[in-house]
Amino acid sequence: MTDDCVWRLTDVSLAGRSRPRLDRVSLAIPPGITAVLGESGAGKTSLLNLLAGFERPTSGCVDQAAHDGSRLPMFWSPPNHGLWPHLTAREHLRSVVPTTDGGDVATLLDVFDLTSLADAYPATLSQGERGRLATARALASGAQCLVLDEPFAHLDGPHRERCADIIESHMLASIVEYAPRAIVFSTHQPDLALRLADHVICLADGRVLATGSPGALYAEPPSRAAAELLGPCNWFADSDGAVWLDREWTGCIRPERLRMEPVPDSELEVVAAQSQGMLERVTLTHRQRQVSRTVLHSAGARTWRRGDRVVLRLLGLLLALCVLGCGAADETLRPASPPITWTTPPEGMQLPAPRAVTAAPDGTVYALDNVGRVLAFNPLGESAKRWWMPEYTVGRPERILVCRDGRLAVADTHYHRVVLFDADGQVLGVFGERGEGPGQFIYPVAIAEDDRQNLYVGEYGGHDRVQIFRPDGEYVGEFGSFGVGPGQFQRPSGIVWRDGRLYIADAFNNRIFVCDERGQPVALPPGAFVADLHYPYDIAAAPSGAFYVVEYGAGRVTKFAADGTLVGRYVGEDSVLGPFRTPWGLGVDPQGGVLVADTGNRRLVRVDFAE
Repeated sequence: MTDDCVWRLTDVSLAGRSRPRLDRVSLAIPPGITAVLGESGAGKTSLLNLLAGFERPTSGCVDQAAHDGSRLPMFWSPPNHGLWPHLTAREHLRSVVPTTDGGDVATLLDVFDLTSLADAYPATLSQGERGRLATARALASGAQCLVLDEPFAHLDGPHRERCADIIESHMLASIVEYAPRAIVFSTHQPDLALRLADHVICLADGRVLATGSPGALYAEPPSRAAAELLGPCNWFADSDGAVWLDREWTGCIRPERLRMEPVPDSELEVVAAQSQGMLERVTLTHRQRQVSRTVLHSAGARTWRRGDRVVLRLLGLLLALCVLGCGAADETLRPASPPITWTTPPEGMQLPAPRAVTAAPDGTVYALDNVGRVLAFNPLGESAKRWWMPEYTVGRPERILVCRDGRLAVADTHYHRVVLFDADGQVLGVFGERGEGPGQFIYPVAIAEDDRQNLYVGEYGGHDRVQIFRPDGEYVGEFGSFGVGPGQFQRPSGIVWRDGRLYIADAFNNRIFVCDERGQPVALPPGAFVADLHYPYDIAAAPSGAFYVVEYGAGRVTKFAADGTLVGRYVGEDSVLGPFRTPWGLGVDPQGGVLVADTGNRRLVRVDFAE
């Protein structure tokens, strides 16, 4: 087997009572994180049992790459967690760590929120606590490959986010001595597969429906069954597109790429509309053809009613085209000069990934990485200095701001606070603590400053809002709440201040919200900041007046003019720069260069666009 394959299955079948549990499966599983996605009964556990060696195929063969013999080749966490009833949580970890001194037991208990349960036995733990312990034990083992069967199945929202963060960063920024070469996990939750995986396997009825990168499968799934496994979709058969859309189309259209607009003389008429949170389910009838169908689209401010006449417009063709390696000229931004890329300084044998980036007035570039460091670079991308966050084992910070007085403000996400540094890394102050009250945070992820040096901090975690603080951290007020309505947020992960307005990247609502300093919506020109955004994680303002938005889900930078008009998009797909992958943060330097924390590619990128 080659280095680019950890497991290879060739024509594998696994017998069942009434039908095969796996039926002629052939797969190559690469290094990195692989998600096995499917509904109950799809064959996920059967496949993982074969990878773990717990079962043998009825026919065909399963090959695993050779291991170096220096550590455990594989660790398996079954769906019932497989915990040992006679050992405490601490003893579970101590029994598998490959070092005699106990290794990273205390750290793992801490990051998985198990410290208070360290002396508890499995019988006294909840299902969610058992699941966290099982995943912590797998990581503690130091095995080269981890096989995790439904590790997120019983976790509540905050703990699911925490565990996902740990697995997401573990391949690059290890919290234990040995990072795994491969992690394979099963799930029926498409958001986890899209967020965490480098590679996705879609299963149904014991057969492989599709395999590939999550971005490609999400944008261009090969079948309706595969499309529906990866999230809500509208599927159009060969003749449907011309009937219902403003253009011919066959295949999958995700809700965020479908816009419904009122047109009085349209043949399409609304029969019923039902809100489903971020989405709206609308039943339409075609008056002339006397046929009906239901579509899903992203919910907006308008409420549709029976009898409304509408058209369906297909948006975001660029995303699908870029996944396939081509472009759309009318929306494509062109760099004015070749992009510049550089990596973060290594940490031991690791090459950490950047999560946030910004620039000071003197051109110094500051970044945060996923091992917990603050990094400073000169304008040429050369490393100038670095320092560690005060604490970083529980989780890493996600946003950094250069204040008007030269201080650096860091949203220390998993420690529920904001840390203030000077330019040399000395801590000047800290404010915030865990909680939902005034001045408290769940997960602070965005920070901005207005003309009077007030700080605006956005947070997520089920109590999503923006809080306002004076320069010394004194609480002033707040606005917003969790939800999909006007003035509500689902992860306000990027904020920028300009000319008396706040521009907020409302990530999971896929929109830019514009308001005044009190959170009141600002009237905008028609069409302002209207674009099909896919998880806008950060926003920055350029000296020219333009705004740039980085989209984590789409892997691109989107540019808006000062009035909010869409200018174009850039995905990094050209002769110099490969495509962005899960870009997390964004900044603009004093010369107007756009700085991208291209997290999935473990690099920082500077791009100049012609104004």
